[in-house]
Amino acid sequence: MKETKFVELQKELFSLFELEKYDDIHLLIDQAQGGFPDRLDKTTFWRACAYAAQENEKNAIAALEDGLNQGVWWNPLVLTYDRHLKTLKDIAAFKVILEECQKILENHIHISKPELFTYGHDQSDTGLFSLHMRGSNVETFAPYWFDDRLLDDLLLAFPQSSQVFGYNAYCWDNPSIAVNEITESYKDFKENFNTKQDIIAGASQGGKLAIELSLKGNTLGTKGFIAVIPAIQDVAALEGLLKGNTHDLKGCIITGDQDPFYNKTIEFVKFLEDNQFPCKLIVKEGLGHFFPDDFTELLREAVEFVRIS
Repeated sequence: MKETKFVELQKELFSLFELEKYDDIHLLIDQAQGGFPDRLDKTTFWRACAYAAQENEKNAIAALEDGLNQGVWWNPLVLTYDRHLKTLKDIAAFKVILEECQKILENHIHISKPELFTYGHDQSDTGLFSLHMRGSNVETFAPYWFDDRLLDDLLLAFPQSSQVFGYNAYCWDNPSIAVNEITESYKDFKENFNTKQDIIAGASQGGKLAIELSLKGNTLGTKGFIAVIPAIQDVAALEGLLKGNTHDLKGCIITGDQDPFYNKTIEFVKFLEDNQFPCKLIVKEGLGHFFPDDFTELLREAVEFVRIS
Protein backbone atom coordinates (compact mmCIF):
# COMPACT_ATOMS: atom_id res chain seq x y z
CA MET A 1 0.00 0.00 0.00
CA LYS A 2 1.42 3.35 -1.07
CA GLU A 3 0.44 5.17 2.13
CA THR A 4 2.20 2.54 4.27
CA LYS A 5 5.41 3.06 2.30
CA PHE A 6 5.13 6.79 2.82
CA VAL A 7 4.67 6.35 6.57
CA GLU A 8 7.71 4.06 6.74
CA LEU A 9 9.74 6.72 4.96
CA GLN A 10 8.39 9.32 7.42
CA LYS A 11 9.45 7.17 10.39
CA GLU A 12 12.96 6.87 8.94
CA LEU A 13 13.08 10.62 8.39
CA PHE A 14 12.05 11.38 11.97
CA SER A 15 14.81 9.07 13.22
CA LEU A 16 17.35 10.92 11.10
CA PHE A 17 16.14 14.24 12.52
CA GLU A 18 16.75 12.92 16.03
CA LEU A 19 20.28 11.94 14.97
CA GLU A 20 20.79 15.29 13.18
CA LYS A 21 21.95 13.51 10.00
CA TYR A 22 20.96 16.30 7.65
CA ASP A 23 22.74 15.07 4.52
CA ASP A 24 20.82 11.81 4.81
CA ILE A 25 17.63 13.76 5.51
CA HIS A 26 17.92 15.76 2.29
CA LEU A 27 18.62 12.60 0.29
CA LEU A 28 15.56 10.92 1.77
CA ILE A 29 13.41 13.98 1.04
CA ASP A 30 14.64 13.87 -2.58
CA GLN A 31 13.51 10.23 -2.69
CA ALA A 32 10.15 11.10 -1.15
CA GLN A 33 9.50 13.95 -3.58
CA GLY A 34 10.23 11.66 -6.52
CA GLY A 35 8.13 8.77 -5.23
CA PHE A 36 5.26 10.73 -3.69
CA PRO A 37 4.66 13.90 -5.74
CA ASP A 38 1.15 14.16 -4.23
CA ARG A 39 2.63 14.67 -0.75
CA LEU A 40 4.47 17.88 -1.59
CA ASP A 41 2.97 19.59 1.46
CA LYS A 42 4.82 17.11 3.70
CA THR A 43 8.11 16.90 1.81
CA THR A 44 8.43 20.67 1.41
CA PHE A 45 7.71 21.15 5.10
CA TRP A 46 10.39 18.59 6.02
CA ARG A 47 12.86 20.35 3.72
CA ALA A 48 12.22 23.67 5.44
CA CYS A 49 12.62 22.04 8.88
CA ALA A 50 15.92 20.47 7.85
CA TYR A 51 17.34 23.74 6.55
CA ALA A 52 16.16 25.63 9.63
CA ALA A 53 17.74 23.02 11.91
CA GLN A 54 20.98 23.56 9.97
CA GLU A 55 20.60 27.31 10.66
CA ASN A 56 20.13 27.96 6.96
CA GLU A 57 17.13 30.24 7.33
CA LYS A 58 17.36 31.53 3.75
CA ASN A 59 16.89 28.07 2.23
CA ALA A 60 14.20 27.20 4.79
CA ILE A 61 12.16 30.24 3.74
CA ALA A 62 12.80 29.45 0.07
CA ALA A 63 11.50 25.89 0.54
CA LEU A 64 8.24 27.15 2.05
CA GLU A 65 7.85 29.81 -0.64
CA ASP A 66 8.43 27.17 -3.31
CA GLY A 67 5.70 25.04 -1.75
CA LEU A 68 3.25 27.93 -1.78
CA ASN A 69 4.10 28.65 -5.41
CA GLN A 70 3.30 25.02 -6.25
CA GLY A 71 -0.09 25.20 -4.54
CA VAL A 72 0.50 23.62 -1.13
CA TRP A 73 0.17 25.35 2.22
CA TRP A 74 0.22 24.66 5.97
CA ASN A 75 -1.74 25.46 9.08
CA PRO A 76 -0.06 28.61 10.48
CA LEU A 77 -0.06 27.04 13.96
CA VAL A 78 2.00 24.11 12.65
CA LEU A 79 4.56 26.51 11.17
CA THR A 80 4.60 28.68 14.29
CA TYR A 81 5.06 25.94 16.88
CA ASP A 82 7.31 23.47 15.09
CA ARG A 83 10.54 23.28 17.09
CA HIS A 84 12.72 23.26 13.99
CA LEU A 85 11.20 26.43 12.57
CA LYS A 86 11.40 28.55 15.72
CA THR A 87 14.48 30.38 14.39
CA LEU A 88 12.34 31.79 11.56
CA LYS A 89 9.70 33.51 13.71
CA ASP A 90 11.23 37.01 13.55
CA ILE A 91 12.03 36.94 9.83
CA ALA A 92 9.78 39.19 7.75
CA ALA A 93 9.48 36.70 4.87
CA PHE A 94 8.32 34.00 7.29
CA LYS A 95 5.63 36.32 8.65
CA VAL A 96 4.42 36.86 5.07
CA ILE A 97 4.20 33.07 4.64
CA LEU A 98 2.16 32.78 7.84
CA GLU A 99 -0.22 35.51 6.64
CA GLU A 100 -0.65 33.84 3.26
CA CYS A 101 -1.34 30.47 4.86
CA GLN A 102 -3.87 32.05 7.23
CA LYS A 103 -5.74 33.58 4.27
CA ILE A 104 -5.81 30.24 2.45
CA LEU A 105 -7.01 28.46 5.60
CA GLU A 106 -9.84 30.93 6.09
CA ASN A 107 -10.91 30.58 2.46
CA HIS A 108 -11.04 26.79 2.76
CA ILE A 109 -12.98 26.94 6.03
CA HIS A 110 -15.80 28.81 4.28
CA ILE A 111 -16.20 26.29 1.44
CA SER A 112 -15.41 22.96 3.14
CA LYS A 113 -18.23 20.44 3.59
CA PRO A 114 -18.44 17.03 5.29
CA GLU A 115 -18.28 13.94 3.10
CA LEU A 116 -18.93 10.22 3.53
CA PHE A 117 -16.99 7.46 1.75
CA THR A 118 -17.88 3.75 1.77
CA TYR A 119 -15.91 0.65 0.76
CA GLY A 120 -16.31 -3.09 0.99
CA HIS A 121 -19.28 -5.47 1.04
CA ASP A 122 -22.42 -3.35 0.65
CA GLN A 123 -24.67 -6.24 1.71
CA SER A 124 -22.70 -7.03 4.87
CA ASP A 125 -24.47 -7.37 8.21
CA THR A 126 -21.59 -5.53 9.92
CA GLY A 127 -20.62 -1.92 9.38
CA LEU A 128 -17.42 -0.28 10.57
CA PHE A 129 -17.78 3.50 10.88
CA SER A 130 -14.28 4.94 11.21
CA LEU A 131 -13.15 8.47 12.14
CA HIS A 132 -9.92 9.82 10.65
CA MET A 133 -6.93 11.20 12.51
CA ARG A 134 -6.37 14.90 13.09
CA GLY A 135 -4.61 16.44 10.11
CA SER A 136 -5.48 13.64 7.68
CA ASN A 137 -8.14 12.81 5.10
CA VAL A 138 -10.09 9.74 4.07
CA GLU A 139 -8.01 9.15 0.93
CA THR A 140 -4.85 8.54 2.97
CA PHE A 141 -6.56 7.21 6.13
CA ALA A 142 -8.98 4.60 4.78
CA PRO A 143 -6.46 2.22 3.11
CA TYR A 144 -4.98 1.31 6.50
CA TRP A 145 -8.28 -0.46 7.25
CA PHE A 146 -8.31 -2.53 4.04
CA ASP A 147 -7.33 -5.98 2.96
CA ASP A 148 -9.24 -8.39 0.73
CA ARG A 149 -10.75 -10.33 3.62
CA LEU A 150 -11.98 -7.23 5.44
CA LEU A 151 -13.44 -5.77 2.25
CA ASP A 152 -15.27 -9.05 1.61
CA ASP A 153 -16.60 -9.25 5.18
CA LEU A 154 -17.40 -5.68 6.23
CA LEU A 155 -18.98 -2.51 4.96
CA LEU A 156 -16.53 0.24 5.88
CA ALA A 157 -17.67 3.86 6.13
CA PHE A 158 -15.42 6.88 6.60
CA PRO A 159 -16.88 10.32 7.32
CA GLN A 160 -14.58 13.20 6.49
CA SER A 161 -14.85 16.30 8.66
CA SER A 162 -15.58 19.72 7.21
CA GLN A 163 -13.15 21.23 9.73
CA VAL A 164 -10.06 22.23 7.78
CA PHE A 165 -6.69 21.66 9.44
CA GLY A 166 -4.33 22.21 6.53
CA TYR A 167 -3.69 21.33 2.90
CA ASN A 168 -6.03 18.40 2.13
CA ALA A 169 -6.18 17.77 5.88
CA TYR A 170 -9.09 17.80 8.30
CA CYS A 171 -9.76 17.51 12.02
CA TRP A 172 -12.50 17.12 14.65
CA ASP A 173 -11.35 20.04 16.83
CA ASN A 174 -14.79 21.62 17.38
CA PRO A 175 -16.70 18.96 19.37
CA SER A 176 -20.22 20.18 18.59
CA ILE A 177 -19.56 20.42 14.85
CA ALA A 178 -17.88 17.01 14.94
CA VAL A 179 -20.80 15.31 16.71
CA ASN A 180 -23.38 16.93 14.42
CA GLU A 181 -21.53 15.92 11.26
CA ILE A 182 -20.85 12.38 12.43
CA THR A 183 -24.49 11.94 13.47
CA GLU A 184 -25.71 13.16 10.08
CA SER A 185 -23.18 11.02 8.20
CA TYR A 186 -24.20 7.96 10.18
CA LYS A 187 -27.87 8.71 9.46
CA ASP A 188 -27.07 8.86 5.73
CA PHE A 189 -25.14 5.61 6.05
CA LYS A 190 -28.10 3.81 7.67
CA GLU A 191 -30.53 5.19 5.08
CA ASN A 192 -28.47 3.70 2.26
CA PHE A 193 -27.30 0.40 3.76
CA ASN A 194 -28.93 -2.37 5.81
CA THR A 195 -26.23 -3.38 8.27
CA LYS A 196 -27.59 -5.12 11.35
CA GLN A 197 -24.73 -4.24 13.67
CA ASP A 198 -22.22 -1.42 13.53
CA ILE A 199 -18.98 -0.58 15.29
CA ILE A 200 -17.63 2.94 15.60
CA ALA A 201 -13.88 3.18 15.22
CA GLY A 202 -11.11 5.71 14.73
CA ALA A 203 -7.45 6.53 15.20
CA SER A 204 -5.71 9.20 17.27
CA GLN A 205 -8.17 12.11 17.65
CA GLY A 206 -10.76 10.00 15.82
CA GLY A 207 -10.12 7.10 18.20
CA LYS A 208 -10.74 9.24 21.26
CA LEU A 209 -13.88 10.61 19.65
CA ALA A 210 -15.11 7.08 18.91
CA ILE A 211 -14.75 6.26 22.63
CA GLU A 212 -16.57 9.44 23.65
CA LEU A 213 -19.48 8.83 21.26
CA SER A 214 -19.85 5.27 22.56
CA LEU A 215 -19.82 6.21 26.22
CA LYS A 216 -21.86 9.40 25.92
CA GLY A 217 -25.26 7.77 25.54
CA ASN A 218 -24.23 5.71 22.49
CA THR A 219 -26.59 7.84 20.41
CA LEU A 220 -25.51 6.07 17.21
CA GLY A 221 -26.60 2.73 18.66
CA THR A 222 -23.39 0.86 17.82
CA LYS A 223 -22.12 -2.39 19.36
CA GLY A 224 -19.08 -0.60 20.74
CA PHE A 225 -15.80 0.97 19.70
CA ILE A 226 -12.38 0.19 18.26
CA ALA A 227 -9.84 2.90 19.07
CA VAL A 228 -6.36 2.89 17.53
CA ILE A 229 -3.63 4.93 19.27
CA PRO A 230 -6.39 7.10 20.84
CA ALA A 231 -5.24 10.61 21.75
CA ILE A 232 -6.43 10.36 25.35
CA GLN A 233 -5.38 13.33 27.47
CA ASP A 234 -8.20 13.77 29.99
CA VAL A 235 -9.02 10.42 31.59
CA ALA A 236 -11.35 12.00 34.16
CA ALA A 237 -13.62 13.32 31.40
CA LEU A 238 -13.96 9.83 29.92
CA GLU A 239 -14.57 8.38 33.36
CA GLY A 240 -17.47 10.80 33.80
CA LEU A 241 -19.03 9.57 30.56
CA LEU A 242 -18.79 5.95 31.61
CA LYS A 243 -20.45 6.56 34.96
CA GLY A 244 -23.60 7.72 33.20
CA ASN A 245 -23.61 4.91 30.64
CA THR A 246 -26.10 2.08 30.97
CA HIS A 247 -25.69 0.59 27.48
CA ASP A 248 -24.39 -2.91 26.80
CA LEU A 249 -21.19 -2.11 24.91
CA LYS A 250 -17.74 -3.53 24.30
CA GLY A 251 -14.53 -1.88 23.22
CA CYS A 252 -11.08 -2.62 21.89
CA ILE A 253 -8.04 -0.37 22.10
CA ILE A 254 -4.93 -0.92 19.95
CA THR A 255 -1.89 1.09 20.98
CA GLY A 256 1.88 1.01 21.37
CA ASP A 257 4.06 1.34 24.43
CA GLN A 258 5.97 4.21 22.78
CA ASP A 259 2.84 6.19 21.94
CA PRO A 260 2.82 9.60 23.71
CA PHE A 261 -0.73 8.86 24.95
CA TYR A 262 0.15 5.36 26.18
CA ASN A 263 0.14 6.07 29.94
CA LYS A 264 -3.22 7.85 29.79
CA THR A 265 -4.61 5.03 27.67
CA ILE A 266 -3.52 2.40 30.18
CA GLU A 267 -5.01 4.48 33.01
CA PHE A 268 -8.32 4.61 31.12
CA VAL A 269 -8.34 0.88 30.35
CA LYS A 270 -7.74 0.10 34.03
CA PHE A 271 -10.74 2.27 34.91
CA LEU A 272 -12.86 0.33 32.40
CA GLU A 273 -11.73 -2.96 33.93
CA ASP A 274 -12.48 -1.74 37.45
CA ASN A 275 -15.99 -0.86 36.30
CA GLN A 276 -16.61 -4.19 34.52
CA PHE A 277 -16.68 -2.61 31.06
CA PRO A 278 -15.44 -5.27 28.60
CA CYS A 279 -12.49 -3.79 26.73
CA LYS A 280 -9.80 -5.72 24.90
CA LEU A 281 -6.36 -4.07 25.05
CA ILE A 282 -3.74 -4.81 22.40
CA VAL A 283 -0.31 -3.26 23.02
CA LYS A 284 2.40 -3.41 20.36
CA GLU A 285 5.90 -3.23 21.81
CA GLY A 286 8.00 -0.41 20.36
CA LEU A 287 5.10 1.21 18.50
CA GLY A 288 4.75 4.99 18.62
CA HIS A 289 1.87 7.10 17.28
CA PHE A 290 1.44 5.06 14.11
CA PHE A 291 -0.68 2.20 12.80
CA PRO A 292 0.99 -1.17 13.55
CA ASP A 293 2.35 -3.10 10.58
CA ASP A 294 -0.10 -5.96 11.20
CA PHE A 295 -3.07 -3.66 11.74
CA THR A 296 -5.53 -5.47 9.46
CA GLU A 297 -4.95 -8.71 11.40
CA LEU A 298 -5.47 -6.89 14.68
CA LEU A 299 -8.56 -5.19 13.27
CA ARG A 300 -10.17 -8.54 12.45
CA GLU A 301 -9.49 -9.63 16.02
CA ALA A 302 -10.97 -6.40 17.37
CA VAL A 303 -14.10 -6.63 15.21
CA GLU A 304 -14.76 -10.20 16.34
CA PHE A 305 -14.38 -9.21 19.97
CA VAL A 306 -16.78 -6.26 19.74
CA ARG A 307 -19.47 -7.79 17.55
CA ILE A 308 -19.83 -11.11 19.38
CA SER A 309 -22.25 -10.70 22.29
